[in-house]
Amino acid sequence: MKTQDIEYRVQDVTCRGYLVEPKAQGLKLPGVVMYTDFWGLNPRQKKVAEKLSQMGMVVLVADMYGEQQIGTTFEESGKLMHSVVDHDDIFTSRLLAPFELLKRNSNIHPNKLFSIGYCFGGVCSLKLARMVDDLHGAISVHGLLATKNRVQPHKKMPKLLVLHGARDPMVPQEDIVAFQQEMNACNADYTFIAHGLSTHAFTNADAAGTEATAYNFLADKRSDLYIKSFIFEHFSS
Repeated sequence: MKTQDIEYRVQDVTCRGYLVEPKAQGLKLPGVVMYTDFWGLNPRQKKVAEKLSQMGMVVLVADMYGEQQIGTTFEESGKLMHSVVDHDDIFTSRLLAPFELLKRNSNIHPNKLFSIGYCFGGVCSLKLARMVDDLHGAISVHGLLATKNRVQPHKKMPKLLVLHGARDPMVPQEDIVAFQQEMNACNADYTFIAHGLSTHAFTNADAAGTEATAYNFLADKRSDLYIKSFIFEHFSS
């Protein structure tokens, strides 16, 4: 496995993503752009990317905050996140730039392009799916489902996998209903899985064990299986 930081420019900001590549052995592999939780591109998220790459995919972790900035407190992370999401042009450009960079990787099959995101990254992954036409699949892991921009019924969506904590207080039932209605209206191929004993951040081993966020070992391991199956279905050759 090869790992490296990789720089790219977005408007006037230098971003440093994290690229993880397994040994391709002459094969074209699935390519995944990964969006981190609101803490940013920290060592824990790099380990998640490495875990995904061990499944047999090239993973590029997006640097949504620039200069690989990370938050060390909820306040810092929230400030970094809002510096992006409160400005549509910044948000959009920082979503698209790493995806375009990933597509230029010579080890990736052009018809096997995916996105995945955790928490805040789940919002990013689904937003990318609503924006582009050359994404084969998008995954949200304990991501929020609220959005300002629902797709129109004629929009062709990539296939979607949403892994949700059924006890997540950050995702109200009305957001789940609105998301499913949106996807049904455009005949999207989506799979929605709710882990019954999980709250928010159930794949984050560092999550505080509270009523709002907690790590769940079984939900984490089951999610790995769902993700791998989703990426590789129809692509055994």
